[in-house]
Amino acid sequence: MPKGIRQRLTFANVVACIALFVALGSGAYAATQLPKNSVGSKQIKKNAVNSVKVKDGSLQATDFKAGQLPAGPQGPQGPKGDTGAPGAPGATSVVARRTVEPGIGTGTQATTTADCEAGEHLVGGGAGFVVSGTNAYDFPARLHGSVPTGADGKPVQDGAEASGWRASATNETGSTRDFVVVVLCAKP
Repeated sequence: MPKGIRQRLTFANVVACIALFVALGSGAYAATQLPKNSVGSKQIKKNAVNSVKVKDGSLQATDFKAGQLPAGPQGPQGPKGDTGAPGAPGATSVVARRTVEPGIGTGTQATTTADCEAGEHLVGGGAGFVVSGTNAYDFPARLHGSVPTGADGKPVQDGAEASGWRASATNETGSTRDFVVVVLCAKP
């Protein structure tokens, strides 16, 4: 044996090497000789098992808590809906129509209506105060009413077709503002 190795070969080094071989050997033995089902959740460290270490398709829905899995497969497609009336095209876009009542002083109530144009269908509406001459909405305001209206300008009844939007509010912004009512209309 060369002299350099003999000088580094001490009792401590020999014992350390033997301990290393025993530890490696017993770990390998344990990995191949553990009885089936002998390792449970108490022996597994927290976060030691992740999706890479789980065989695909080996888990079942019962292995998860409620809400941990996405919804199951979609059911069959339902029946096709009724065909629209002949010559009545569907909506291709939604446009906003507005009516502006200018110069409403603070503490003053304003009421106005915005209507869809002929052939358009109402899909929604609303109202608010804006800084005069702009589209910058300003708050606060006290809303008294905001409702869809029919062709007669009155609030629609159940089942009736609406064509406009009427709103009433009091300007509480502290400055003179324009009152704007906006109606959203579907265009064919």
